[in-house]
Amino acid sequence: MKENNMITGIILAGGKSQRMGVDKGLLLLRDKTFVAHICAALQPIVGDNIVIVSSNPAYDTLGYTRIEDLISNKGPVSGLYSALKFSKTKINFVLSVDVPLVTTELLQWILSKHEDSYMVTQVQVHNKTSPLVAVYDRSMRIVFGEHLAGNQLKLREVIEDVSHQTIEVPEKWAIQVQNINTQEEYKNIQ
Repeated sequence: MKENNMITGIILAGGKSQRMGVDKGLLLLRDKTFVAHICAALQPIVGDNIVIVSSNPAYDTLGYTRIEDLISNKGPVSGLYSALKFSKTKINFVLSVDVPLVTTELLQWILSKHEDSYMVTQVQVHNKTSPLVAVYDRSMRIVFGEHLAGNQLKLREVIEDVSHQTIEVPEKWAIQVQNINTQEEYKNIQ
């Protein structure tokens, strides 16, 4: 396993949560917020080297670094650009704030499958890719910067343009990469 200080954990929590109606990262699941569950899964891998991308100061209570998008209202491409510019490590574990079911075991498995020759390693479940449960090389900040400059904001299209790998999550962990975006999905995991 790679050294803690060699990897940055990045949690994208800057979305507008329109379908949920409230900030998803602050929803409770088993007496902990979504973001606290994700931090707990990341911590054995990255230590305290966790960066939360959000303009909401409520995330500061977790004690991790919080940064805001350098360019606002440009979606995950801007969030990733901002986080990777801030990061000091080649390897960055990126998770969206709406995957509270992820475990350290799954994250270690993803990391073990990541090859340094790829700029992005994303996961896939049942033919649906998840570019926000992924490992990103810090050099992707340049690619994201170029896409932002051209107002090309579709994350999947950015990834298609670079050397990347997509790994199929074993069925036993498939539920862990489910995005919780609606009140109904939230009720289902309670």
